[in-house]
Amino acid sequence: MAANILVSYDNITAPFPDVQTLLAKTREAAGQKISDPAKADARVASIAAALQAMQTSQGKYPKVMHTPRDQVGSLLQSHIARQAAQNNKLQQFLLKGLSFIFEGFEVRFSQADWFEWILSFFTWIDDIVPANFLTAPDEPEPIPNNFRMAVIGDWGTNLYGAPHVADSVKNDPQGWDLLLHLGDTYYSGLPEEMTERFLPPIWPSLPGVTSRYLNGNHEMYSGGHAYFEQILPAFQQKASYFALQNDCWILVGLDTAYNQPFGGQTGDLNQNQIDWLRKIIQGAENRRVVLFTHHEPYSLYETAGTALTDKLGEFLTAGKIFAWYWGHEHRCLLYDVHETYKCFGRCVGHGGFPQDRPDLSNAPRTPDSDQWRILSKTDNAPGARIVDSPNVYIAGYEAQFAPNGFMRLEFQDQRLTEYVRAPDGANIYLQDLPMAVKAGG
Repeated sequence: MAANILVSYDNITAPFPDVQTLLAKTREAAGQKISDPAKADARVASIAAALQAMQTSQGKYPKVMHTPRDQVGSLLQSHIARQAAQNNKLQQFLLKGLSFIFEGFEVRFSQADWFEWILSFFTWIDDIVPANFLTAPDEPEPIPNNFRMAVIGDWGTNLYGAPHVADSVKNDPQGWDLLLHLGDTYYSGLPEEMTERFLPPIWPSLPGVTSRYLNGNHEMYSGGHAYFEQILPAFQQKASYFALQNDCWILVGLDTAYNQPFGGQTGDLNQNQIDWLRKIIQGAENRRVVLFTHHEPYSLYETAGTALTDKLGEFLTAGKIFAWYWGHEHRCLLYDVHETYKCFGRCVGHGGFPQDRPDLSNAPRTPDSDQWRILSKTDNAPGARIVDSPNVYIAGYEAQFAPNGFMRLEFQDQRLTEYVRAPDGANIYLQDLPMAVKAGG
């Protein structure tokens, strides 16, 4: 049931005549739990900011999953969902769509419930500390020269297109050698959220197929404990960053979330990973390096920050990174080659989270498909093609949300072929990446 519990701004504010009354009740609770008045005021201010972020992320759709890139907001959603389930404060609702009927549960509680729940919330968040960071092996793990991998980002909802992505991966007739999740299980990566929104059998694990999972900002909101202590052992993954190698390629996954700035809007890297990556690249010889992260290095839609490109600058400007795949944004964009880095960039964050569909009426469609549109470059990012079609899996709001999906990468000796696939497994894009990279192409 936890996978279908949606906690919205409207749910939280419904028992109160206005937000100020809610915050006054919150301050009363803070005064009972927190002895330092200044700290109590700061906690209430963080709740107010979180609610504002939740209202923005909800937009017009309170019955569709949403969550802010705000630590307190995401934790609040997790906590309320947990309390509502434990105290039977849930109300079922149905959304009828063109192809699917969505059965969800929304929270229904009283002002007295809020007072009790926010008291325990203050105690809980004060006890959150980061999980221990783990060190990756110095040497890359071996992989075959010919192999297939699935790249799935921001998939941990077990809602909308996510289960269909999993079914397509499980039932692919050609099979896989590697399944990679680029991070984020919602709302804040708690153990029960991992159990009901991510862990096998929800994740499409297959016998003999390696699975890897990159750390995301939502996992770290709760300290990353479920990620480090549940997911990594389940996947026999030794650390939150890794390298895989054959005769032609090195695949590198980095943890951009463990040291993320508060809120997780942008990613960052600790020095341990930079030093480790330098050794990996120094030993690469003629192999091409493909990079995978949760956070983006640049974006046509969001503020990516410069921490990642600054810290990876020595590798990027030297042309050491052939391609970079990331999630975090809940979209699918295929960027032109970066003019400075000579690197292919791919945003693959559309695995299962709902993303408002942008107005692309002024962006031309691509000549080869009416599902893609062309975006012009900006000072912040190269031009790109972006998927633009209804999300048929979000019942009742198909046209308002961008589609879910995933990518298939096929490595055949020195050849790399990209497939972008819809949740049902249909190919909507296929291309061999040119080995001779020309910027802007």
